[in-house]
Amino acid sequence: METTRSILAIDLGTSRVKVALISESLDTVASTSESYPTFTAEPDQAEQRVDQWLVAIRTATSRLTTEHPSVPILAVTLTAQMPTLVALDSDHNVIGNAITWQDSRADSLVDELLTTEQKFTVSHVAGTPIDGRYIIPMHRLRLSSADYKPTVLLSAKDYLFYILTGEFVTDPSTASGFGNYDLVGENWNSDLTSLWGISPSLLPEIRPSHYALPLLETGTALVPGLTTGTPVYLGAADSVCAHHFVERHFTTAISIIDGSSTVIMASSVPGLDFQGQVLRSPLVNASQVGIEMDLLASGSSIAWLAELLALSPSELEELALAHADMASASTLLYPYLAGGEQGALWRTDLSGSIQAISLSTSRNDLALAVFEGIAFETLRCLRLLQNSSTPPTVVALTGRNSRGLGPAILSALLGAPVIAIGQQSPSLLGAALIALDGLGVGAKISGSAIGSDALPNLDSRYTSGLAEKAERYFQNSPAS
Repeated sequence: METTRSILAIDLGTSRVKVALISESLDTVASTSESYPTFTAEPDQAEQRVDQWLVAIRTATSRLTTEHPSVPILAVTLTAQMPTLVALDSDHNVIGNAITWQDSRADSLVDELLTTEQKFTVSHVAGTPIDGRYIIPMHRLRLSSADYKPTVLLSAKDYLFYILTGEFVTDPSTASGFGNYDLVGENWNSDLTSLWGISPSLLPEIRPSHYALPLLETGTALVPGLTTGTPVYLGAADSVCAHHFVERHFTTAISIIDGSSTVIMASSVPGLDFQGQVLRSPLVNASQVGIEMDLLASGSSIAWLAELLALSPSELEELALAHADMASASTLLYPYLAGGEQGALWRTDLSGSIQAISLSTSRNDLALAVFEGIAFETLRCLRLLQNSSTPPTVVALTGRNSRGLGPAILSALLGAPVIAIGQQSPSLLGAALIALDGLGVGAKISGSAIGSDALPNLDSRYTSGLAEKAERYFQNSPAS
């Protein structure tokens, strides 16, 4: 029997690290995860301890390599949350905690530092409407601390690559989260670097996603069971890796990538003017640009309401599906719980709200409303992205335990099928594709890697009224 050779893929996510052994046909041989906390003691704060990341990665990797000792590992590949700041001192030790993309404390600093015209310049060159959730603004905010004297600024994935290989580099998709990347020049933009008032020496070198270096002996402590010299691939941002996986199977597709946030991503569509409402991000092939919108608190909103009702997120979804009369449910929930929004509404002043509640409002009403609110916001984004002449395939990448209520609501709103994939991690699969391509191994995606999930059947009385309810949602929105 032929031995299955695999890629060790690591996805350092917002709340947990996922590690998987992925075969050359992109089947998941085995996977596991370990969680870590986010510290939110201050308003708008979202910090994580880097040492807890490393413990989680070691634990998860050791579990896989111990349970599957006979699986040869061809390479390591990386993907991660971003933008997340990891600052190193002159001895290359981490200074304080990592500042994650959920942290919005630098929003007001950006308003103080940059004029409207300068913000437009950043948006035009770097491809992003700028706010405080980027690495350089986070860095500038920390400069007020006397013990903050960094010599290197990295994102989360780049720090892992340094630990494994000893080199400070980043890929284009991750570099776009700094605030001074040049989409056309595919490098740091000197004018934007000067605009932010930082030294170029703080920035890592930019390399392609397929860039690889050998695993150092010191790096093997992070990935127990692997040998020195194993290639380590730089990879890309988690959303870009997920979309990379989708586009390798569906020629024209919009990816809806669920997690703590929801990323809606498509490859750039010529002729559409988004008027600064979206992120433009380099894809795995940096010469290609992705159009991206981020719902900042979708999965987090589900987790928040689930905890409030003493349920798990999957139990909350079951509660929504068990609603006795969905068609009569009138409650509206606006899931702007992260302190702002970056979907089709790029607003730092938005906050979550619930409308049309009364003494008769039930737990089922609230559960259904949060899934509807996320679907309505997703629809708002899709209306900007869709080109009627060539309608793309809409692919919803859901969580492993999802019943697919969100994609089912969205399908009813679009009047078209939505493909839901929930049993695999698309970010890990996309990262594995990068490594397999770099190794020259022609990956042929198996049916089990792509297999779509059946969506729940929704009552026709409910689905026939969804479009009207969505319009009511938009008209009553706090952003209106």
